[in-house]
Amino acid sequence: MAHGAQVGDEKILKLLELVEENYDALATTIELVAALKKSGTLDALLQLAEMGDEIFNSLARPEVMKMIGNLMMMGYMLSQIDQPLLMKAAEKMPVCMNTALQEAAATEKGMGIRELLKTMTSPEMAALLKALIAGVSCARGKQA
Repeated sequence: MAHGAQVGDEKILKLLELVEENYDALATTIELVAALKKSGTLDALLQLAEMGDEIFNSLARPEVMKMIGNLMMMGYMLSQIDQPLLMKAAEKMPVCMNTALQEAAATEKGMGIRELLKTMTSPEMAALLKALIAGVSCARGKQA
């Protein structure tokens, strides 16, 4: 039995040496696990691990894989847009959408010829048409 105890003691000493050599990494790991536990993320990860096969089977469905691929492509496309320009558009979008939806909801009759001509010659309509034409031309490979 003494030989078994000696082997156990050697393993404990080796383990203590590893702990001493990797103290900083172990301390950081413990802090990370504590933060994950405090935020509830650790429990969620444990539940995901328990559901492993079920989750994999759900994710392996063709429509889910296609969705993930599309999300990755959208992420790539967004990363290629000039960030200050995208940020400016994103900041204005909620107000602009609300304004557009309110205008659409308040419209109860068609436009007369004069109102239509006034709208067609507005800077907003010119910008819309130019943006639309540029987008379609680019999609057709006529412009970069």
